[in-house]
Amino acid sequence: MNEEIRRPAVAGSWYSDDSAVLSDEIDRYLAKTKSENLNVKAVIVPHAGYMFSGQTAANSFKQISPGTKKVIILGTAHRYPLKGACVIDYNYYDSPLGKVKLSADVKSFLKEKDVVSIPSADREEHSIEIEIPFLQRVLKDFEILPVIVGSIDHTEFSRLLEKYTDDETAIVCSVDLSHFHNYKRAVELDNYSINSILKLKTGNIHSAEIDSPYAVMALIELAKRKKWKTKLLDYKNSGDIIKDRSSVVGYASIVFYEEEKQEAYFSETEVTLMENIAKNTVELFVREGKKYKPKDYPESFNKRLACFVTLNYKGNLKGCIGTIEPVGTLCESIVDNAISAASRDYRFSPVTEKELSYLSYEVSVLSEPKLFEPQSADELLNYIKDKGVIIKKDFRSAVYLPQVWEHFSTAEDFLSSLCMKAGMQVNEWKRYKDMKIQLFELLD
Repeated sequence: MNEEIRRPAVAGSWYSDDSAVLSDEIDRYLAKTKSENLNVKAVIVPHAGYMFSGQTAANSFKQISPGTKKVIILGTAHRYPLKGACVIDYNYYDSPLGKVKLSADVKSFLKEKDVVSIPSADREEHSIEIEIPFLQRVLKDFEILPVIVGSIDHTEFSRLLEKYTDDETAIVCSVDLSHFHNYKRAVELDNYSINSILKLKTGNIHSAEIDSPYAVMALIELAKRKKWKTKLLDYKNSGDIIKDRSSVVGYASIVFYEEEKQEAYFSETEVTLMENIAKNTVELFVREGKKYKPKDYPESFNKRLACFVTLNYKGNLKGCIGTIEPVGTLCESIVDNAISAASRDYRFSPVTEKELSYLSYEVSVLSEPKLFEPQSADELLNYIKDKGVIIKKDFRSAVYLPQVWEHFSTAEDFLSSLCMKAGMQVNEWKRYKDMKIQLFELLD
C-alpha cells in the first residue's frame, strides 16, 4: 500500500535537516525552560526559524502533558487565500526526526462543515511542520490532526475543536505576532495582542496584528466555555535575537490550562444541612424571636470557619451578612449570620413572616484570606478572576464574594464596583500598590 507522506518544506533552512543536530538544538531549548506544573490544554507557539523563535516555543512545548496522545495543530495559510479549515488526508507528516502518524479523526474531520482539502493551501506551508520536531522531543506515542485555518466562523470552529478534543488531546496554535515594524512599535502592537489573548477578549483579535486570527479567536472561545486560565510564559521579537531592530517579528509563548479539580471540602449532605440550619434559624427568629439551637450536626461544623449567609426572596437578594475571619464555630456562625441577614442588613427591610415561604438560602464558607501583592495590573486582573476579593486603603474597605463575579463581564468592572462599594474612586484599583488586597475562595 502506498503511503501518503507530507514531506518537510523548510527543513534544512528554517531548522536543521540533520536529526542529531536538530535533537540537540531542541533539547538545549527545552533544558532552559521550566515546567509550570499546570494542567495545560492548549498552547500558543511561534513558527519562525528556530534561531529566532525556538527558545520561546520551547516554553510552551515543555508544558504539554507527556500523556498526550493526540495533538491538534492549528496553522495558517501564508501563501493561499484560504476560506474555511483545510485538512489534507496524509498518512504521515515526515520530519528529520522521523514520521508522525495522522489521527484517524482526519477522515471524519474532513466531513465537517467548512472543512476543505486544498493541496495548494498546504504547499510550501511551514506553520504546522515547524512545530512537529518539538512535539517529537516532548511526546513519545502521539498522533496529529493538522489543520490550516483560514477565514471561518470562529465560534462554530471552536465547537468543532471541542468535538475532537478529549482529556488526552492538546491543541497547538501556531502563531506569529506583528511583522516588520521597528522594535518599539512592535512591542506596542504585540502587548495589545498578548493582553487580548490573556484576557480572552475575542473581539480585540480583529484589530490585533496576528497571522492566525481565526485560529486564535476559536481557541479563545473554547477557553471561555471550558473556563481555562491563561498564562504568558515568554515574549520576544527578532530584535532581541539579532542586532537589527528596524524591522522585527514578534513571538509569544502562552498556555491555556485547566485548574485541577479539588475534592469537595463539604459533602452535598453537609451543604444541604447548612442551608437547613439557616432556614430553621430565620423562621424561628422571625416567628418567635428565638435563637435556633441546632442538634445532631457533623463534627466538621465545630471547626472555626468564617461564612456568609445569603437570603434571596423570589430570586432577588434579600440579605447577605457574614464575616471574613472566623468568630466562632461554623455552626454558630451560620446561626448568627442567618439572623443578621434576616434582620440587620441595612440595605433591606427585615424579613416578615409572609416572606418566609418565598425565601431561599445559601451558606458560603470561606477559606482564610491570603495577602496578594500583584507585580502588574495584568497580573491583578488575571489572577483575581472567580476569587473573593478584599480591598483596604486607609480606613476604607470592601469585600466581594466569589459568586459576585457572575454579575460582571470583566475584572475591570468587578474592581471598579468593589472600589465604589468601599467609598473609593471608581478607578482607585489602578493604584493597587497603595492598597492591601486579600483573596479567598469558597470551601465547597
